[in-house]
Amino acid sequence: MLIFALMAGLLVAVAFAFLLPPLLRSAPSVQVSGESANVTVYRDQLAELDADLARGVLPAERHGQARAEIEQRLAEDLRAKGPLESPDGRLARRVAIAVILAVPIISAGVYALVGNTSALDHFRRLGMTEQEAAERQKMVELTVRLAARMQEHPEDPKGWFMLGRSYRALGKLAEAARAYSEGVARDSGNAEAMADLAETLALLAGGRVDGDAAATATRALALDPDNEKALALLGTAAFEARDFTGAIGYWQRLLRFAAPGSDYAKAIEDGIREARKEMGRPGPTGAPRGQVSGSVSLAPELSPGAPAEATVFIFAKALDGPPMPLAVLRRKVKDLPLDFSLDDSMAMVEGMSLSSQSRVVVGARVSRSGSPMPASGDLEGTSPPVAPGSQGVRITINRRVP
Repeated sequence: MLIFALMAGLLVAVAFAFLLPPLLRSAPSVQVSGESANVTVYRDQLAELDADLARGVLPAERHGQARAEIEQRLAEDLRAKGPLESPDGRLARRVAIAVILAVPIISAGVYALVGNTSALDHFRRLGMTEQEAAERQKMVELTVRLAARMQEHPEDPKGWFMLGRSYRALGKLAEAARAYSEGVARDSGNAEAMADLAETLALLAGGRVDGDAAATATRALALDPDNEKALALLGTAAFEARDFTGAIGYWQRLLRFAAPGSDYAKAIEDGIREARKEMGRPGPTGAPRGQVSGSVSLAPELSPGAPAEATVFIFAKALDGPPMPLAVLRRKVKDLPLDFSLDDSMAMVEGMSLSSQSRVVVGARVSRSGSPMPASGDLEGTSPPVAPGSQGVRITINRRVP
């Protein structure tokens, strides 16, 4: 209400700046001073004295005394009385004062009758400050304009993603999900936007990560195996489905991105402990089932041919089985050398996991195109066969794909 009152006061002041000066300036133009009025009266009296002296009615001595008395009274009157205003001048000032008082009073009354005071009450009920309410209103207006723009230019996926985020910020989840879906339909390779859509679908479902939300998160993780939001969502989905091993696997992967000792890390660790408790295996967080861990490095002689932003795929395949990877991790050349960990939560196909195999081969490949499929000119390296659960596996990327 304070902001409204200040703005209203400013507008009234601007109105007064135009309205009052003409009223106030009109008064001096019709003013007569006390001096001019008194001089006229006393001049007539002096004229009468002079006429009496000329006719001989008044002696010269008496004429001088009377004249001195008149002049003395005139001087006293001029000292005692200031300027006198005419009735027109006083009326103009009264009108000005009436305007000053009437405008805000009448304005307040009209606003009370027809103004939208409920909007301010609504913001107060929401616990918003006036500044927050103003910022929200501005965001609403920007979102409306963006939505109109997207109807005219629906081919722009970035615009849809921005609209989805705007709707999310305003708490309009259904509209946000539709906007994200429009964007994903036009840019199906955007893992981050797909994870945002999955999260929005989960919120629409009351926080449950199943159905479309889980399927969308799985697609996001297939595009980016390190997508934190997808890992968190799928960990929750696995926990809700009582797949506690899967939940631990997802959350273990997520834990690698959390700063040690942070609230984020503690929340993930609490989730892992809860999953282990549900499994009947309480205890500290440990390695997920079927985990294979180790390190990857790039041979120095191949470094000049490996751009820093090129994608590195780290994967495990069955020794005697289909070529489909059992688990995949994605990094960049600039991250090398690096430590890695693969486990059952990274399975690409249901029923094909690390723990289902007796021996696996772990490999790493630098992909110039960013595609998981090998191509001529890519750089790669593999480990000797190892058993699931192996640690300290070392891989050196030391050859080109023919």
